[in-house]
Amino acid sequence: MIQLFRFCSGKITSSFPKLSFKVKDFSILKAEKPTALKIDDVKTLLKMHQLGATWKLQDDNSLYKEVKFSNFKEAFSFMTQVAIFSEQINHHPEWENLFNTIKIRLITDEVNNISVKDIFLAYAIDNIAMNVQVKSAESTNDTRILEIAKIAEAWNFNFDQFHRMIETDSKQI
Repeated sequence: MIQLFRFCSGKITSSFPKLSFKVKDFSILKAEKPTALKIDDVKTLLKMHQLGATWKLQDDNSLYKEVKFSNFKEAFSFMTQVAIFSEQINHHPEWENLFNTIKIRLITDEVNNISVKDIFLAYAIDNIAMNVQVKSAESTNDTRILEIAKIAEAWNFNFDQFHRMIETDSKQI
């Protein structure tokens, strides 16, 4: 069973035709002990949140991605925003920066594997990167930070869309 954290009040359970997901309020993510996900579950969650094209499985126990920006300022702005977001969810990336390129590895140290925390952080990182690139194109002085609520709203939208897709055709997984 995958524990999938959805931003909402209360608890919701849902059974998909091929998979069973336990949906919880995100606020408990910080306090709960993480659980290692099976590779098939990782692939499903990456697909659900449209991360499969940008994040790669590395050694079957971590996620990896390289992000390139137009310049160092964009790269540093991105890292700052990810750092602030990571503090809010108490889960942090392993990364390195070389001018405009950021190499990111996500792994949950407590389980030495991928957990739902890594999937959610990957989702947030993709949203933050897109926000930095769009804002940079609009104004080089714009330093607005994506709020956790906006990322949560998009996460829920993907979850609902995926749920409807599975209900319509369980063979699409």
